[in-house]
Amino acid sequence: HTPRPPLSSHAMSSAASYDEDYDANRAEGEQGEEEFVELDLEKTLTWTGNAVTVQAGGEFRMPLLVPYPSVLAIQFEVDGGYDIEFSLTFKDDNESESSVLVEPVRVSDREGQLDIDTTGVCEIIWSNAHAWMSSKTLSYQLQLAPKLDMRWRKRQLAAVTAATDFRMLAAVEMADKVDEDMKGVKQRTGELQEAVSACKEQTATAQSKYERYLSHVKRLEEEVAAAKAHADAAAAELAAAHKEEAHAERALVSLQQIRQLDEALTPEVLAFLEECAPPLEDVFGAYAGSLYAPEREEEGEETPSTAIDRAEVLHMLQDFEIIGRGKTPQLLCGVFIGCPQQLSVGDFKRAVARAALAFAPATTQADDGADPEPLMPMQKLRWLFETLVARVQTIKLPVLELRRRAAVLKAMDSLKRRLDASPRK
Repeated sequence: HTPRPPLSSHAMSSAASYDEDYDANRAEGEQGEEEFVELDLEKTLTWTGNAVTVQAGGEFRMPLLVPYPSVLAIQFEVDGGYDIEFSLTFKDDNESESSVLVEPVRVSDREGQLDIDTTGVCEIIWSNAHAWMSSKTLSYQLQLAPKLDMRWRKRQLAAVTAATDFRMLAAVEMADKVDEDMKGVKQRTGELQEAVSACKEQTATAQSKYERYLSHVKRLEEEVAAAKAHADAAAAELAAAHKEEAHAERALVSLQQIRQLDEALTPEVLAFLEECAPPLEDVFGAYAGSLYAPEREEEGEETPSTAIDRAEVLHMLQDFEIIGRGKTPQLLCGVFIGCPQQLSVGDFKRAVARAALAFAPATTQADDGADPEPLMPMQKLRWLFETLVARVQTIKLPVLELRRRAAVLKAMDSLKRRLDASPRK
C-alpha cells in the first residue's frame, strides 16, 4: 500500500488539532494578531513506512523528536481493512511525565493533523495486542512541519531595515572620505614613492644577509652529516667490540667451569653417587653397545658390555633431554675430560656426575617470591637424578630395543626408591 500524498501548506496551516477543531483558547486568539500563521515547508521532516508488519500480540512504536512548535500530519492504513489499536503520547521538554494526546482507539486507517505548541518527544503507537493469531501490515506517512513566528519575522525585518540604513550611512561617510583623500593624492604619491625606495634598500640588505647566513647553514649541515656518519660508524664498531668481548667472556667462563667441574665432586657428592651406583650401572648396561650392537647375537646368549662409547653416553643425555640434539655445548668437554673414547662403568658414573654439575640450573626456583639461592653440587646431582626419574615416564627411547628399554625403566624405578629413601638436603 502507498500512502496518500502529504497535505499542502495551506491545509496544514488551517487544520485544527488531530481530527478536531482547535481548542477554545486558540479560537479566541484568532480575533487578535496570529502568533503562527504559516508553516516552514523547507524544514518539514517526512517519515514513510510501507508494509510494516506488526506481529500478533506485539506493537510498533515510532518516536519523533519535536525541536520546534510544529504541526504533525499523520496518515496510515492497515492492509486488508483490518483494524489496529492507535494511540499517541507526548513528553514536553519541561515536564517529567508523558501525556496521552490520542487515547487508544482501534481503527483500520486514519488521517489528520496535530498542533504542537511546544518542544518535546512525540511517540506514535500501533498496537496489535488484541490479536492472538493474525499479524497486521501497516503503511504510514508522517510529516512534521515547524510553525513560523510572524512576530519574530517582523522583528527580523526591522533589524534588516536598520542594517540597510547603517550601510547607507557608512557609504555616504566613505564617499566624503574619498573626496578628502583625492585632494591629497599628489602629496601622498610622493610619500609612497619615498617609502618604496626605502623598502627596496631594506629588502636588498635583508636578501644579502639571508643568503650569507643560508650558506653558513648549508656548510654546517654538511659538517653535521659527516660527523653523524662518523658517529654511526663508531657506534657500529663499539657494538661489534662489545659483542666480541661478551662472547670471549662467555667462552672464558665456560672454560673455567670445565676446569672446575672435578673440584665440585666433593666427598658428599661421590658418596651419594656410589649410593645410587646400582641403577646407574643398569643404565650403563642398557645403553652400552646400543649404537654399535653386533648384527647378530646367538639365541639365549647375552654378552654384557664392559665399556660404553661417548656417543652412547651423549645419546642417553639426549634421550632424557638433559642436552639438545643441535649445537654441541662446550661444557661437554668438561664432562669427558680425562676419559677415553670407550668409558668404563666408573668413567660413566663420573661423567654423569660431571653432567649434573654442568647442566643443572645455577639457582633454585622459588615459588613464594623469595630470592633464588645457588644450587650446591649435591643439589645439582640430585636434580639430575630426579629429572631422569620424572622424564622416563614421557620419553619413548625409540633407538633402544625392548630389552634395553625395560632395563632403563627398571633402573629408574630403583633410582626413585633410593631418592625417596635419601633425605633432601
